[in-house]
Amino acid sequence: MAARPERAREQGTDPRVIRTRKALRDAFTALVRERGLDAVTIADVAKRAMVNRATVYRHFRDKYDLMRFTIDSLLADIAWRPVPSDPAAFSFQDAVDHIEAILERLAQHADLFRAVLALGGGPRLTLKTQRFVEGIIRHRMEVLGDLEPRIPEAMIVPILSRWSTDLWSWWLSEEMPYPPREMAVYVVTLLSDGPLACLGLDTATAKHST
Repeated sequence: MAARPERAREQGTDPRVIRTRKALRDAFTALVRERGLDAVTIADVAKRAMVNRATVYRHFRDKYDLMRFTIDSLLADIAWRPVPSDPAAFSFQDAVDHIEAILERLAQHADLFRAVLALGGGPRLTLKTQRFVEGIIRHRMEVLGDLEPRIPEAMIVPILSRWSTDLWSWWLSEEMPYPPREMAVYVVTLLSDGPLACLGLDTATAKHST
């Protein structure tokens, strides 16, 4: 009897299992890029990965289960550069480089992420991404140390993670109107300067108050 997907995932430390899942993930993402999610079948994935269908079903219930695993893997695979221990050494350019790397990763699999959003998986993906970004922000705050937030951390960290997630969701849904580097500059500018400054409203407000 074939192992249930849950049981297969418990064997995630087995190198053979890891290799098989990677092969299935890579086959699935390539097929989605070529044909779109609707046209991809488990038989297609098995053929591309050079395994039989039973092997696929030992790891995943269906292609949507494989899709969720693939999305989780792609998020986990995003590479983050070490954060300087000196806050002054973490420049605007460093932040742009970080965001550009994320956007380039998303762009490589844009069709897959769009398919998830179109299938109604957006809320789940958004929540997962927000928690992922929150973890990154908190880690960076710990590394930099001795920070004095002007707004309570419990409020600002979730807000920043939602902003970040909304920005990349907009970028993908609008067919990536700006290249990753340019979009990264916009994202960092928005997060560092704030929306009012980006709209020029801070200057207008200052003039109005004088």
